[in-house]
Amino acid sequence: MKCALPSHSDVLIVGGGHAGAQAAIALRQAGFVGSITIAGGEPDLPYERPPLSKDYFSGEKTFERIRIRPPEFWAERNITMALGFA
Repeated sequence: MKCALPSHSDVLIVGGGHAGAQAAIALRQAGFVGSITIAGGEPDLPYERPPLSKDYFSGEKTFERIRIRPPEFWAERNITMALGFA
């Protein structure tokens, strides 16, 4: 899921990890209606890092289960993902 950066974003969050995802979520929960973009180096949607090493690699959870939110969540809240920038 790689996207180019939009030409304009009211808020650009650099980093697609847990903190970046939570920042975007908190903005929407607080009523922010402007455009939000999360730019991350990895090609995947934000996911929980600790369970990656413990649960995912051991086979206890699928990758989809360690995502912070499903893809639909971001689209429904009009949060643009610009991923895969290394």
